[in-house]
Order: sequence, then structure tokens, then C-alpha cells
Amino acid sequence: MKKALCVAGFLVLAAGLPLWGYESSPSATQVIPEAIWAAATGGGTWVSELYLTNYGPAATDIYAMFSYGLGYRGPLLLVAGLNQNLSARFSNILSQLQTLDPSFTYYGRVGGLTLYTQGTPIHAQVRTVNGNFGKTFPGLSLIEGNTAAEGRSMTIQDLAQTSTYRTFVGAYNTGPYTYVVRFRIVDADNIQAGSAFDKTLGSYHFMSFNPFTEAKAAPKDYEGCRLLVEVISGGSSYYGVALFGSIANNSTNDTYALIARMRN
Repeated sequence: MKKALCVAGFLVLAAGLPLWGYESSPSATQVIPEAIWAAATGGGTWVSELYLTNYGPAATDIYAMFSYGLGYRGPLLLVAGLNQNLSARFSNILSQLQTLDPSFTYYGRVGGLTLYTQGTPIHAQVRTVNGNFGKTFPGLSLIEGNTAAEGRSMTIQDLAQTSTYRTFVGAYNTGPYTYVVRFRIVDADNIQAGSAFDKTLGSYHFMSFNPFTEAKAAPKDYEGCRLLVEVISGGSSYYGVALFGSIANNSTNDTYALIARMRN
């Protein structure tokens, strides 16, 4: 962990600035729920390619903070002076952060990535690939419609746990607060699978898990399930918890992205 006060200062600055009018609009802060650079089960390496575009009126510096498990790294100056309407692309964003921050080992890591400016709106997109397999996630503006907080629940649709597919879920605390989050799996008939389970996410923490395992769901095939996500205590309504789901083929490890959506 490093430069925590600097990180908090930049994010508070971004929080105080007006955002454009829609949940998918460019903004001064973009959250990537999952970035990875690690060996893949069955061979190869997963890497996350990052694409950034400056939609502001002038050149901007772009900073990055990587959250992994119970720690984080940053802020790191990722791009200096990206001009208006220009883009930057990194074929392996965690490898790039390794170059900027050589005292830490980024290989073998997966976590959440926050990108921010000092007010200039940007867009971000990530493509995670291993050979011919991959999935994409859009960068999320740090606004209410994209994160779970108290009184603001989310859902991830179409989870599967079968002989062919497995599902993992990631949760990324985007702020310097602690959240207690409750997860519950229901099938297409709204019948609960297993038990509800809680996870505690401290300041900028990231975690990933198999929700069926955590719920102690009965050993059978599950398809077309939903994960209901509710913050039951703590935190700030501005920052919140960013979420994603990922289905992988048990034989090929081909992967598919599941996007978290607001439930209320």
C-alpha cells in the first residue's frame, strides 16, 4: 500500500466535479471492475488490454490505482498529457503498471482498476484475453447507477454452475470506507439456491469468489440464476461497490462477461 492520502485526495476531487448526464457518459473517474495478468488454467496467460479516450476540452494526465485483495498500489501517472479526442491503448495494463511501479509484483494478480483525471472526462474499455478467448468490460463512471451501496441494490443475471460452466463474481470497493455486502442466489422461479452469505470489503478492497460455493448450494446443475447484491451496512453512498460476473467453460476456459445492473 502506498500514498493513501494522495489517492483519497484525487478521488474526492473527482467526486466533487459534475459528471455528464448519463451513466455511460465520459467522466473524471472510470472504474474497471477486473484487470488481470496471470497464468490461465489449462495454459496461456490472461492479460487485460486497456483503451482510454480523452473527451475533455484540453490535454489531461490520467492516473491509475490498482486494488488487489486487501491492498492497493497508486496513484501512478499512467498517461501524461493525453490530448483532446486522442486515445491511448495498453496491450497489458498490469504489465504497464509493473514498469511504472517496479518494486511491486503485478504478475499473478487480479483486481479492480480505478482511472481518474483532475476533472477531465474520459472513457475506458478493457478486453481481457488469453489467445483466442476473451471478454470485455466497459469502464464505469463512479456514479450511483454503477455501484451498490446502502439502499441501492444490484443484480447479476444468468449465472451458471454445471458440468460445462462455472461462475465467478468479483466485488471492488471503490472508496476509502468499509462495506458489508449480502449476496443471495435465486433461480428463474425466484427460489433461493443455498444460503445468503456476507462479505466485508474494507478500503479499496477487491475479492473474487464462486457464489455457488459460498452459498453452499446443493450439488446439482444450475442455469439461469441471478445473484442479488445488497449492501447491509457501512460505506458511502457516493463510492459504493462495483461488481462483475464471469462464466468460464470448464473444458476450454473460454470466458463470458456478466454485467451488474441496478435492482432498485
